[in-house]
Amino acid sequence: MSLFRWKPEYAVGIKIIDDQHQILVGLINKLHDAIETHFQDTSLESILEELFDYTRYHFTTEETLMEKYGYEPNKLSKHKKQHQLFIAELNSSQTDIDNLTREDAALIQEFLVNWLKNHILKIDTQLAEFLLNHETVHDHQPDSEFKNTATTLANRHKIESQAKRRVQELSSRIKPLKASNVTDQELQDLNLLVEELADLLDKLDSQ
Repeated sequence: MSLFRWKPEYAVGIKIIDDQHQILVGLINKLHDAIETHFQDTSLESILEELFDYTRYHFTTEETLMEKYGYEPNKLSKHKKQHQLFIAELNSSQTDIDNLTREDAALIQEFLVNWLKNHILKIDTQLAEFLLNHETVHDHQPDSEFKNTATTLANRHKIESQAKRRVQELSSRIKPLKASNVTDQELQDLNLLVEELADLLDKLDSQ
């Protein structure tokens, strides 16, 4: 899979959306570089998590804009549905991220490129046409309420993802253990995981 090159026709005319789309393109290309040059490096996992987290943040931005400026309810519902389906697809690919092959990672990259191109050129372009009728949106600078909502939801998604991974790691470590041969180090490692998970859950409660 080649690099995802940004083209002028991908710009929808809403600065905050175009800026975020270009960041997503950069993250997809960062994934491409990891696949091509250092696939076995543990950075692949962090790149995917960064990409997925930023995607959720971007979706929150779009949905907040749609609600803020009164996007047609039917179109708003369809747009959100596309986001939800995409997030579900991302979540399914994260469940076995530790066992990804190079081919698996390349397929994820291809899926991301094709989905984003199609979403920008069709769904987001339609949204932009609506938003461009609102002069205040042209160079939209998010107000404090907008920033707080987007940031809170993005942080919550990130913490949920981290908590899910800690549960999976804890489960995988507990299964093979037998009470008769658990070492002190293994107990310390498990206790640390439990503490990290408890901390993440506390953060979720405070969101």
